[in-house]
Amino acid sequence: MNKLIYSVLFLLFQCGSYCQEIKDNKIDSSFIHSFSLGWSNPLSYISTNMTNSSYNDSIFGILIDYQFLDEKKTINRFHLKFSPFYLNSNLTMSNFLISYTKGRTIYHKNKINFIHGLGAYYRCNIYRNKQVSGIPAKWSSDYYGLGLEYYWSLNYLLKNNFFATILMTINLGFHQDYDPTIFNNNNSQEYWTFKTANQQIFSLAIKKML
Repeated sequence: MNKLIYSVLFLLFQCGSYCQEIKDNKIDSSFIHSFSLGWSNPLSYISTNMTNSSYNDSIFGILIDYQFLDEKKTINRFHLKFSPFYLNSNLTMSNFLISYTKGRTIYHKNKINFIHGLGAYYRCNIYRNKQVSGIPAKWSSDYYGLGLEYYWSLNYLLKNNFFATILMTINLGFHQDYDPTIFNNNNSQEYWTFKTANQQIFSLAIKKML
């Protein structure tokens, strides 16, 4: 409960600081579009593979990120990440998350800039079962969630408009879960809870300014 309260307070603080206009802020307007590709779950991947504590977090995660700068110098960001796994012709994309945020540059000097932003996200796990005996392949999903996403990124210029990026995201919203001790029509009872979803707090990526 304390973690949830602290997370709510943190997001409210970030909302306030984000919405406040900072007139002295120098925004880097040297790019119009950017594309990033990276590793969405380095910390959970390394820690869980060392301890074998979580199957989903032991799968390598992929990050895809597209940003563009509008006429108001706002950074519009479309963000996608998931952990794909293919076994016995069945595809699983665990921790699938897509988000849209608006942000701005809060610091820019020499080869370094810091960006933060706020927006909405939607997450789930996605499955595709193989075709069997004439039955077409079936798509399904579960463990849905939606809410607010706050992100912060550090970008370091390598060369030729390529940047190394460290990304931090915090997600807070309503998430689907199941209680295995309660059954409904032979299935575990579904319920929704308000919580953080921080399976992939830190990510690493390479960004290309276009």
